[in-house]
Amino acid sequence: MNFIKTDITETIDNLRSQLYKSLKAPIDAMWEQLYIGSSQHYLIEENETLGYCCINEAGSLTQIFLTKNHLALMEKVIQKLIATGLINSASLSSNEPVAFNACLFHSKSKKTNTFCFQHENNEVKVDSNLKIELVNTDNIPAVKLFLKEQVGMDDTFGYTENLVARKEIFMLKESEAIVATSECRMSDSQPEIADLGIIVNRKFQGKGLATQIMKMQVNRILQSGRKPICSTTLDNIASRKVIEKSGFYCSNIIFDINFKNVF
Repeated sequence: MNFIKTDITETIDNLRSQLYKSLKAPIDAMWEQLYIGSSQHYLIEENETLGYCCINEAGSLTQIFLTKNHLALMEKVIQKLIATGLINSASLSSNEPVAFNACLFHSKSKKTNTFCFQHENNEVKVDSNLKIELVNTDNIPAVKLFLKEQVGMDDTFGYTENLVARKEIFMLKESEAIVATSECRMSDSQPEIADLGIIVNRKFQGKGLATQIMKMQVNRILQSGRKPICSTTLDNIASRKVIEKSGFYCSNIIFDINFKNVF
C-alpha cells in the first residue's frame, strides 16, 4: 500500500465528491477550507486507487476517503498511516463514521474540538428591528480592523475581499462603530448548504444581539432555498446557547484523536 503526494487534481475532486455524497451531516466550511484545504493530499494506492487522505504539517489526518468497494480496508489503511509515521493524530468528524470509528479504535486519547450544527429548516420568529447591511468595498478596511481587534484575525490574505465580492458578509453599525459582523457563506461544494458565523463587538455583548442576528440570517438562508449550518468550539458556551436558541441542533462533532500515549 502506497501513499502518493498529489495536488488537488480532478481525481481528488471526483473522490471528494463521492465522500460528500456519503456524509451523514454536512461538512463545516472552516474545516473544509482552512484545515483540510491547506493539508497535503495523498492518493492511496494498492494496484489501483483506493481513495485519498489529507495530512497537515503537524502529522494530523484531516480527511480520508476510500471508495465503496474498498471501505473494508479502512482500519488497515489507518494502521499503515500510523505505522509509517505519516500521522500521529487525526481531527475528524463523526459525520464520517467508517473513518472516524477506525481512528477511534487505534486512539490512545481524544478530546472534543468543534460542535457542528444543522438547522430544523423552519423559519424562526424574529422580534427585531436591527438594520443589517451588506459590507461593500468601502467598508473593507474597517471590517478588517474589527476582525483583528475582536478575534485577533489579521486578514492579510484577501478573506474579507472574497466575502464582499461574493456578497456573503454583513454588518450592524451604531453611528460609525461596527457592532457585529455576520457571514453567510454559500458553499460551492455543497450547493444546498450555507454556513453562518457571527462576531459581536465585546462592548455590545450580553444584549441578545447575536441571537437576533442569527435568527435573521437563518431566515435569509432558508428563503434563498439553502439549509443553514454553523459550528462552535467546545469552550464557547455563549455561542452554543445562541445557536441552539436559533433552531439548530448538534448533528456531528469534530474530535482530536491521538495515536500516542500522551495527548
